[in-house]
Amino acid sequence: MNSSTRRRALGGTALLLLALGAVSLSLGREAGASSPASEDPAARNLILGTADSTQTMTTDRFLTAVTEDVDRYWTRVFADAGLPEPKVQYAWIPAGRSVTSACGDEAHPMGDSAAAYCSGDDTIYISQRFAAGIYEGALDRALPGSSQGYGGTFGDFAVAYIVAHEYGHQIQDELGLFEQYGQQVPTMAFELQADCYAGTWARSADREHRLEDGDIQEALDAALAVGDFDSGNPGHHGTPAQREEAWSSGFQSGDAQSCGTYLDPARWNS
Repeated sequence: MNSSTRRRALGGTALLLLALGAVSLSLGREAGASSPASEDPAARNLILGTADSTQTMTTDRFLTAVTEDVDRYWTRVFADAGLPEPKVQYAWIPAGRSVTSACGDEAHPMGDSAAAYCSGDDTIYISQRFAAGIYEGALDRALPGSSQGYGGTFGDFAVAYIVAHEYGHQIQDELGLFEQYGQQVPTMAFELQADCYAGTWARSADREHRLEDGDIQEALDAALAVGDFDSGNPGHHGTPAQREEAWSSGFQSGDAQSCGTYLDPARWNS
């Protein structure tokens, strides 16, 4: 399957925005080189690394470092499967600013609450203020509709979870999964699979002894915090328990192929 086939738009019309906490519909086009934005001065103390090897980073540098780490993982997975290297652009939106994307228009730009993969321009968009808020413990406040009672989350690996989840949507696009299953399974299926994909990346980092104490719990807390209960909404992303289970499933298996179960139509139509 060539890249143009894998990225053909579903129905040739809608752009599905696959974003944390938002209704989604999206498909894409060829990607170009990565394009990070300028830094957000609101957070300059994100930490990446282990207790023996840490580095203080500005928000945009941290987001870039995590994206490159996730990209290396998926490059290996694709190479093992005989697939070409995945490609994706990224844009870290400075605090107080907004950008337009192929998944919106000037009236609906990506701003301070953005955390999304837009397949229309093959770009991951994350607000630096949003990422800083997650790091500082404001995730449940930053995403309207997040579950109350599960609390917020904080820390570097909570931010990494968001990045890995959005990159997971890009992988779905690369593999043509939106086109193949978009009419057979709900939005939630793609969201849970992206959580599962994020878990397999985290497991690879764990196997390489690159996680700190508490990182796994930070990711689990993040999965809980972004769950919702509005099951009547077509864009329902999964309950806190479902999202925690999906991330844990990927982490425990460490095998991206195992995440395919979330797109099994029988799982949702039984």
